[in-house]
Amino acid sequence: MPNRPRPLIAVRLIGPTDVVAAQRAELIDHFARTFGDRAICRTSTRPASYANEIRLYITVREKEMRDG
Repeated sequence: MPNRPRPLIAVRLIGPTDVVAAQRAELIDHFARTFGDRAICRTSTRPASYANEIRLYITVREKEMRDG
């Protein structure tokens, strides 16, 4: 199993599509201000179990520092 560093933060939101979409924008903006250029934010959206709901996953990881 590869040795991957833990994310700085991981968030899962499940709820009505419009609510989750609004919170997505606010959370990404907040994480960008908080972590700045030292982190990468990735999102993934999937259908939820109920109609008109989605699951949103946000993962913030520290950028890899490369030599050279």
